[in-house]
Amino acid sequence: MLASDPTHDSINLNCTGASAELHLLPCSVDHNGPAKTTTYFLPKQTGTTFEAAFRGRQIHGRSVDLPHGYTGHVVESTTGSFGAFENATSARVELLSVEQFTSITVWEHDQLPRPDDEAISALAWTKVAQSIHCD
Repeated sequence: MLASDPTHDSINLNCTGASAELHLLPCSVDHNGPAKTTTYFLPKQTGTTFEAAFRGRQIHGRSVDLPHGYTGHVVESTTGSFGAFENATSARVELLSVEQFTSITVWEHDQLPRPDDEAISALAWTKVAQSIHCD
């Protein structure tokens, strides 16, 4: 659980890094760290869709823009692991934005992600949240 007390957590969104390409793959990868994605993950674009192979299996992707006015951030902890961040109660946790993105490529096995895909549908909730909190 993230502590909501501003004396215990901090997120610096002044990003000095480049734009990131974000891919949501239909699998889990038990690895945390650098990977040679530019060497081994080579999506081919056809119009607004993508095709690639991952672990020998063909996958299909669709690029989805974040809602207007939103920017995504890739963050890293400057004070320890993310596990400490999730369980923070008294320790100060700081996150630094290292890259930012304005779209996500959502991938599926054997077919293009549908508009009602969970990840794509989740972005629609920003409109609901905005209408609820609108003054």
